[in-house]
Amino acid sequence: MKFSSSSNRTRRACLSCGLVVLALTLAGCGFQLRGAAPQLAFKQVAWRGVTGPVSNAVSEALRSQGADTTRSAITLNASGTNAEGDAPSDIDLVIEVSVDQRERQVVASTIAGQVRELDLRVRFNWQAFNRTGQPITPTIEMVLSQDLSYQESAVLSKSLEQDAIYDNLEARMVAQVMRRLSALQPGAPAQ
Repeated sequence: MKFSSSSNRTRRACLSCGLVVLALTLAGCGFQLRGAAPQLAFKQVAWRGVTGPVSNAVSEALRSQGADTTRSAITLNASGTNAEGDAPSDIDLVIEVSVDQRERQVVASTIAGQVRELDLRVRFNWQAFNRTGQPITPTIEMVLSQDLSYQESAVLSKSLEQDAIYDNLEARMVAQVMRRLSALQPGAPAQ
C-alpha cells in the first residue's frame, strides 16, 4: 500500500500541530523539564560542616549557576555577625552539611557466606540558613539507594558498576538539592 505525498504532509502537519498544542498546554500549567537550570535567588553561598562528593558537586553546580561558594567555618549569631563581630554582609545563604556519605550494605548472601546482592546508598543531610543565622529550611535528610547484584568472580566489573551507580545516585541527589535551593528565598524564615 502506497500513500500519496499530500497525505504524508497532512499527517505531519497534524502531528506538528498536536505537539504545539501539547507543549502550550503543559507550559500553561507550569510544567518544566527537569533539564532546565533552576534560577537561584542568591549569589554568595558559604558552606560549613562535613565535605563529601555530594556537597562538592552541589558547590560546583552553584558555581555553574553564577553563585560564588566558599568553604567557611563561620558561625552567625542572631545579630548577623560572626564570632569576631564581623558582619558577613556579602553572604546570602549558609548551607550546613551534617552527613555526606556513601553507604554499602549486604542484603543477600549464599549459605557459604558469599555476597550476592548489595544495597548502595548516598546519604546527604543539610540545612540552609540566611545571613543572620536564621534557618530557612528544617534539617533535610535525603537518601537515595539502588541494589547491585554481586558476583565474587567478577569483582573488577562489579566495582566499576558500583562506581557508576554511586555517580548516578549523586547526580540525582545534586539535581534534587538544586531544585530545593532554587525554591528558597534567602530572607525567608523556615516553614
